[in-house]
Amino acid sequence: MAPDEPIPPADPTFRSPSERHQIIDGLLQRRQRGDLSALRELWDQIYAEVHRMARHRLRSEGANRPIDTTVLVHELYLKAGDVAFENRAHLFGSLVRMMGQVIIDAGRRAQLERRTGITASGGGIQLDLVQLGFERTASPDLGASIIEALDRLDALAPRAASVAWLRFVGGLELDEAATCLGVSRRTVVNDWMFARAWLHRELSAQWPDLVPSDPKVAP
Repeated sequence: MAPDEPIPPADPTFRSPSERHQIIDGLLQRRQRGDLSALRELWDQIYAEVHRMARHRLRSEGANRPIDTTVLVHELYLKAGDVAFENRAHLFGSLVRMMGQVIIDAGRRAQLERRTGITASGGGIQLDLVQLGFERTASPDLGASIIEALDRLDALAPRAASVAWLRFVGGLELDEAATCLGVSRRTVVNDWMFARAWLHRELSAQWPDLVPSDPKVAP
């Protein structure tokens, strides 16, 4: 059953990040036990991060964005009602995956309504290839290919995949990704470097026409 409309958060503040982590962990445990009310409380705690990720992701869509930030956040809230998240890493990793799929689906619906065929938006999601060591390019299928590659990476290295989703798709900074995953900044840097190299190799094999850029891209 889908949850009710999310209540705008009161922007709570805490004495330390660890206190907030404990609150979120407690709400996740309540949700796993079937407490549906925990989702509303959880959403208040993470609303700022979710809204920031959604705003960042849609900004890269430019004028062709198929959905606005508020609608995207609401769609994520509705989808979250069907999931009992295991921990913070699972929570944020799942939300950013859902976000990518919502944007793709919205883009496909918009294209169908316009009856103009596939555009350079890749089915409704624009991703910054420079982060992966390629020149900027436009391909009708590249967005979906990257999402599929991230899913394959998840089977190989789940934490690195979570970092890639949060950094590449969610737009979080290194410190923000570390906070979401409950790991050190150095761990995020190492995982991000591995994920970028792996994704670069996968996409180079699948899309030989992609032009490499300077490989020395900062984390």
